[in-house]
Amino acid sequence: MSKIRILPEDVSNRIAAGEVIERPASVIKELAENSLDAGATQITINVSRGGRSSIKVIDNGCGMDSEDSLLSIEAHATSKIKSAEDVESIASFGFRGEALPSIASVSRFELRTKTPDKTIGTEVLVNGGIIKSVSEIGCASGTSITVKNIFYNIPARKKFLRTVNTEEFHITEIVLLMALANPGVGFQLSFDKRPVISVQAESNLRTRATMLLGKDTVSAMLPINYSENDIHVSGFVARPGLSRASRKDQRTFVNGRPINSNTIYYAIKDAYHTLVMKGRFPPVLLFVKIDPTLIDVNVHPAKKEIRFRDGHSVGSVIKNGIDQTLKNIVEGFKPSPGPTITSNHVNTEIKAESELSDNGVTTENSQSPLVDTASSEKRENLSRQETAGDSGMYPIPKPPIPPPDSSVDLTTHQSTIDDGTSVSAVCNNNLLELRILGAIGNLFILAEGRHGLVLIDQHAAHERIMFEKVLKQMKLKDGIRQGLLMPITVDFSNADTKIIAENLSHLSKLGFEIEDFGNNTFIISAIPAHFPQDNISGMLMDIVDQLRNSPASPKRPDEAKIAKIACKAAVKAHDHLTDKEMSNLLKELNAMELPFTCPHGRPTMINLSFKELEKRFGRRQ
Repeated sequence: MSKIRILPEDVSNRIAAGEVIERPASVIKELAENSLDAGATQITINVSRGGRSSIKVIDNGCGMDSEDSLLSIEAHATSKIKSAEDVESIASFGFRGEALPSIASVSRFELRTKTPDKTIGTEVLVNGGIIKSVSEIGCASGTSITVKNIFYNIPARKKFLRTVNTEEFHITEIVLLMALANPGVGFQLSFDKRPVISVQAESNLRTRATMLLGKDTVSAMLPINYSENDIHVSGFVARPGLSRASRKDQRTFVNGRPINSNTIYYAIKDAYHTLVMKGRFPPVLLFVKIDPTLIDVNVHPAKKEIRFRDGHSVGSVIKNGIDQTLKNIVEGFKPSPGPTITSNHVNTEIKAESELSDNGVTTENSQSPLVDTASSEKRENLSRQETAGDSGMYPIPKPPIPPPDSSVDLTTHQSTIDDGTSVSAVCNNNLLELRILGAIGNLFILAEGRHGLVLIDQHAAHERIMFEKVLKQMKLKDGIRQGLLMPITVDFSNADTKIIAENLSHLSKLGFEIEDFGNNTFIISAIPAHFPQDNISGMLMDIVDQLRNSPASPKRPDEAKIAKIACKAAVKAHDHLTDKEMSNLLKELNAMELPFTCPHGRPTMINLSFKELEKRFGRRQ
């Protein structure tokens, strides 16, 4: 007797359901995507008990006639593709023909549908994959599907459903993603008759994103619109200094489809890797448009993932787009050359050090709103702070964010500071118009801007300056060197010697002059112009460690990470700076491409607005 048998249809449908239908949110995703494919401009979703009791999805799409309504619940029945060639260029959301039969096989399923040219519609009732009745019914044009008692016939699967709150969270996120990807479609979502999402059809993405994500979030992001190699990247990306503790606010889409893609995530990480601290994630709302023939959407039953034919090219375009967006916003608001930073340094010894907490200015045990005897550990926390929405603190400069389809007004206006100097200003606080007041604990430069008090972390600021200088050197044909009066010799292990030998050309590009002396010994006769000379061998060992641990090819080491090592030459916290040194530091920082953060993602400066100061002193509510 044969051991191989063909599974009954109800069993195969349940297996397919296990792949496609993970939870109630999966049901809504499949049904709403069918609605979008049907040309719906309005989708209404009603959910009871987190989807455990019932899910109802109503659309005003093209609907189906009686014949198609029955075919739609047959396995692998679809109107989206006709031949094997169509699989190579999927343009619709659904195409497998598994969603409806899979859902119907694990629930009590009700389908009502009507085409606009008919006066009567069709109702199909299915219990656990078995058709119970088919009848004519009066209904609106479009399709309405009700799914009750999901997994009622698979108790083992039903046990894996989470709490109502958890399931509602997943449903909300699914609908949120579809509403963001389809601003031209109205969405209504309610839980137990309680409205949760309600947005009308809207042609403008910024307006739709503001309605769904909030004004504060969207206004803190920069519009991106970039094309290269027939790949278009649009949406919004976080400005420098804005980050989250998880990736949940990185929402990415490919050809309108919400996608989890390591290719895209790595590109985002690469673009922000010197602007965001390790373990933090910049929020993005990113739409990638690419030729459908260059992607494979048929690699995951629930279509959550895709495969790019040339992932490296796609990642490069996304990174380039984000890089350009971040650099443009800085360049667009750089002040015109000419004005100088004024200094009004009072040489008074300050023993207490300023500390700012995550939600404002004072610490939990502080008796004064601005001054506290902070420990070194607490001071370190200052450089890890994020933008606080209502606290008035944010990395500067913070230019106004234009709508995606408008140009930035760079018209300068005049502002006068206390010494009467007139300066050009094109942003809230630009570095060349700051009036230096002094330094606090040899940690932070204190300055006055047009909109409040500005604190600059001298170490973080100089790190950014060093980083960009070294990185620019590395991009030259040959790095700028400083010769050593006395060449030094460094001995390496066999493994490290191999790494040095393989990367001599890259080290030369950085500015090192290194000669192989044999027996694992190298002679260093010159170093990059901005490197310190007190620990050359240690610096080189750090670079070797970076080359060894870098995931990049040894033929193409990560130059940005090597440049980070050079930042050890930066001004240290607690180093005393003269007035002139502080002024020069701000001038150099202002000339940087991305002055907002140090190479490790910590802010170089924060702004405490006059509004916030007035609130702290009880002058305003």
